Amino acid sequence: MGQDQTKQQIETGLQLYQSNQPEKALQVWTRVLEKSADLVGRFRVLGCLVTAHSEMGRYKEMLKDYEKALFFPCKAAELVNSYGKGWSLKYRAMSQYHMAVAYRLLGHLGSAMECCEESMKIALQHGDRPLQALCLLCFADIHRSRGDLETAFPRYDSAMSIMTEIGNRLGQVQVLLGVAKCWMARKALDKALEAIERAQDLAEEVGNKLSQLKLHCLSERICRSKGLQRELRAHVVRFHECVEETELYCGLCGESIGERNSRLQALPCSHVFHLRCLQKSGPRSCPNCRRSSMKPGFV
Repeated sequence: MGQDQTKQQIETGLQLYQSNQPEKALQVWTRVLEKSADLVGRFRVLGCLVTAHSEMGRYKEMLKDYEKALFFPCKAAELVNSYGKGWSLKYRAMSQYHMAVAYRLLGHLGSAMECCEESMKIALQHGDRPLQALCLLCFADIHRSRGDLETAFPRYDSAMSIMTEIGNRLGQVQVLLGVAKCWMARKALDKALEAIERAQDLAEEVGNKLSQLKLHCLSERICRSKGLQRELRAHVVRFHECVEETELYCGLCGESIGERNSRLQALPCSHVFHLRCLQKSGPRSCPNCRRSSMKPGFV
């Protein structure tokens, strides 16, 4: 496969991916990687594959399907090792970082630490400040998951410093979210609220509704514990406003998505429901848009 054909196939894969046909896009890109003699094209298509697998892993993370959230970055790491070993450290670092996040969510903290250390090592070698910040945030989350709050706090501070330096406001929100959870673990609820308020301001500035939902959830728990009824009502109202604005509710049971730790399922039309609701009702078309896009046994 020559340079022009490689470029054409990469663009075909991008069009498929952008039109919500990721499996077909991955097939096209994998064929390019296997058959192309163009080194520049191979590097670019490997980047497409690693990025796509990472995004799909994050999507499965949002759906709380943590096994799949781990599968996709593992597949990306496998591709790097098979086709780009020695010349694609950037992509190896990216896949290792996403594996670390998925391992932490599954509770495999030792594996999470190993992957994060590998990613951080490459990020330091290449001066990749954005990835260094993400790794520091991941390290902090791992230590928090272990209950080692004394180690988690300085990691969050270091991550916040770089996030501020590079202007990553959404990253700053994630750092403050972790800091708030640390203070909650210490029963220091006033300090947790302070961190959440700072994060809310940033989340509103960047217009990230998902972060706002998480923050209102945490605020609700804290206000309930402290008996702050007026503040509690305000956060409950704002939480449900965000749910309506983002349409993040199950079309079958009507409950908001993400309020409880329930597995979710995305249909081919991209509407999301509680997995338990789909299994119970067994629909063959989407309850929201009525598109007959479900295959038998899809759930």
